[in-house]
Amino acid sequence: MTSIGNWVSGGIGMGLGLLALYVSAHARDDYIYSVGLIVAVACALFVMNMIKQAFDEAERH
Repeated sequence: MTSIGNWVSGGIGMGLGLLALYVSAHARDDYIYSVGLIVAVACALFVMNMIKQAFDEAERH
C-alpha cells in the first residue's frame, strides 16, 4: 500500500475508533456498550499494526 493509502487507512481507523468510543459512552444498554468497546479496541490494534508495519518496512531499507 502506498504511503498516502496508509495515512488514509490510519485516519479512517482512528475516526472509526473514536466514533465507537462515543457510541459506547452514550449507550443505554450493555450490548451497544460492549460492541462499541470491542470496535474501539479493534481499531486501536489495527492502527498499531499499521505503525509496526511502517517501522518494519523502514528497517528493511
